[in-house]
Amino acid sequence: MNLNKYSNPLSLLIKPAWLFILGARIKTLPAVLAPVAMSSAWAFYQTGSLKKDILFFTLFSALFIQLAVNFFNDALDGQTGLDSSLRKGPVRLVQSGLWAFVTVKNLGFFCCAMAFLMGLPLIFRGGGIILGIGALSCLCAYFYTGTRFSFLKLGLSEFFCFLFFGPIAVFGTYYLQTLTGNISLVYLGIQCGLWALSLLLINHLRDEEEDRKGGRKHFVILYGRTNVLFFLSVGQAFIYLFCFYWLGLSLKSGVLSFFILPLSAGLIYLLSQTPPSEKYNSYLAFCSALYVLFSSVWIFGLLY
Repeated sequence: MNLNKYSNPLSLLIKPAWLFILGARIKTLPAVLAPVAMSSAWAFYQTGSLKKDILFFTLFSALFIQLAVNFFNDALDGQTGLDSSLRKGPVRLVQSGLWAFVTVKNLGFFCCAMAFLMGLPLIFRGGGIILGIGALSCLCAYFYTGTRFSFLKLGLSEFFCFLFFGPIAVFGTYYLQTLTGNISLVYLGIQCGLWALSLLLINHLRDEEEDRKGGRKHFVILYGRTNVLFFLSVGQAFIYLFCFYWLGLSLKSGVLSFFILPLSAGLIYLLSQTPPSEKYNSYLAFCSALYVLFSSVWIFGLLY
């Protein structure tokens, strides 16, 4: 991608902004925004009130943590050589030479700082629980990849993805709205976690060859492509099976969500028929769009 065409003063704004968007990896953002939206809607349904200021700070704090993950991932993988020119995924800033390692790494720290600032009102409301979640999230954002103890090298990336983008995100958001918790958050947390895990597994299926050479240890490398496709199919199935819980509460969310099932089945079919290639970038975008659609339909069924 040639960004040298920006030769006028406006390029001082355009180029950095465009590079920031590239590094942000927009396709991954539903993993952190959807659970916040869904659990806030659930809190509103149960209590009849919504603390809009808390929702605002929750959304942006979670967003900055995800951005930190993406920038640290880009910087550290680029520096250690885990990213290569053979990578099938989207443009990486450091590996491609578009931005320096120090710049991208500092963007990660900047996003952590912004997450902390946005999280201050949340800490004042939720106390030690929220402080612990926020601090652990920022720490995990750095250790996800590129370090000696990275989750990708220890085979823990899927576990932490499911945990933080599922049960923890759902409970934290709901708790901030109500200062309470209940069993329903387990079901919602698992559904959100499985969606986030689906996004990660598609990413790993795409980059299996490069990740194996780079010494990464995720599910595709540890258990094989066939087993991961089966695991992905089961995970998607459980997302919809858990809709029966909402159906049992006489909520329209439990019915409407099932209309997306054929699209999920189509995605699994495409993945099973396509060897690792750049096509997986489109499948990743498709899965991200399905998550947005699922969460939107679920919220609509809940509130209308």
